[in-house]
Amino acid sequence: MNKKLVSVLLVSTMALSFASCSSSNEDTAPVVLSGGQSAGTNESAAAGQSASEDATASDSYVFTYNGVDIVMNAPADGIIEALGDGYTYFEAPSCAYEGLDKVYTYNSIVVRSYTMDGEDYIAAVELKDDTVATAEGIRIGSTEDEVRAAYGDDGVAGTSGIEYTLGDSFISFIFENGKVIAITYTAIVE
Repeated sequence: MNKKLVSVLLVSTMALSFASCSSSNEDTAPVVLSGGQSAGTNESAAAGQSASEDATASDSYVFTYNGVDIVMNAPADGIIEALGDGYTYFEAPSCAYEGLDKVYTYNSIVVRSYTMDGEDYIAAVELKDDTVATAEGIRIGSTEDEVRAAYGDDGVAGTSGIEYTLGDSFISFIFENGKVIAITYTAIVE
């Protein structure tokens, strides 16, 4: 499946899932914008604590994209601002949190945020292609053996992948025919 088709399917799936948990009120319809524009959101860098007050790179998985560290559960505004304008934007009322679920789709990654106490925090980062890799060098197309060599054998294995937890986050790898087909960093939010 080509990269553009996968992106279109991902956005379509997100739109359907967001729409299914929101009310039928026209004011809560999802918003999709391009080129780093946003619909009424605060685009200034946010200072302060994350949702899990002590979230740092040492107790959470970190993904680095274009020199910007993306820490799970960290304030999102400053990270999104540092990543720049090269993204498409999607938002919809959240089913799980107060406020909006926000999705920023860049060339090779998707960054998701959630809202808590009026602030946005990093919820997840999905790697979209093999041009990006984890800090341990794992990318889409790596083998299951390479994942286990990089992360160890203490991960929780499922029917199609493996998941490793670090502090208030986890990283999951989905395999097909012994190769990684999906990598997602996810915040653990209580």
